Amino acid sequence: MKIIEFLKKIFYKSPKIIFINLYRLILRKKIFNIKRLNIDRPAILAINHITGADPIIVLATLKKKIIFLADSKCFETKISNFFFSKFTESIPVFKKHFIKTINAIKNVFTISNKTGKDKKIKNIFLGIFPEGRLNKKSHLSDFFKGTAYLSYKLKLPIIPIYISNIFKGPVRKNWFVRRPVIEGLITIFFNQFKKVHIFIGEPIDPMADNIFQDFQNMADKKEYKNIVEKINNSLNEEFFKLENESNIILNKISKKSAG
Repeated sequence: MKIIEFLKKIFYKSPKIIFINLYRLILRKKIFNIKRLNIDRPAILAINHITGADPIIVLATLKKKIIFLADSKCFETKISNFFFSKFTESIPVFKKHFIKTINAIKNVFTISNKTGKDKKIKNIFLGIFPEGRLNKKSHLSDFFKGTAYLSYKLKLPIIPIYISNIFKGPVRKNWFVRRPVIEGLITIFFNQFKKVHIFIGEPIDPMADNIFQDFQNMADKKEYKNIVEKINNSLNEEFFKLENESNIILNKISKKSAG
């Protein structure tokens, strides 16, 4: 039985392993501040959301064990369910029943604690897109507070990940390019001709003094909301820094090319 379970596990994970490793070979990328990912505990990766290929690009670039959150609508068809389940190991987010998502995430980290000897499992990351939807504009959208709430609820630090210099893919709102898998495959293909930049931000600890100070009674709902607000503000500030850093580097590259 153990051999059968082992073979099932290999079969389930093989599409992701093969695809991600092949894509890693052709994807041109540059990572800034990679040492900020050297953390000896589970954490949340908050990532700006430009294309449907973002999870694949992040997996191919960072070489980390990442479980992503995705809208439950992404699992409605067999093709999209296969892609999000097999290739990105995504957990569906049920917006009207968020407790289901919380329980699923807790199960992931409970397993990781039981198998703490395995570093790959111990250092598991939860990938979240705080913008909540694709944003192909030149600036960040407002963040939903779900990422900050999960950080507070699970007591997990947030590490901001800013993707830039990427082919954004089709932006028209017709049926063809609105399909997440099709849009993702288009951007996966064309980004092999770009040099994607990945900026790693400073980790945000939900228990840090600058966030936790003045809030002694955790049972008070107003205080809990203020803590989540502070975490979200810190996340916005760190992304603003990363966006500026990216713009400075891209401007230098542009001037060098023009010269």
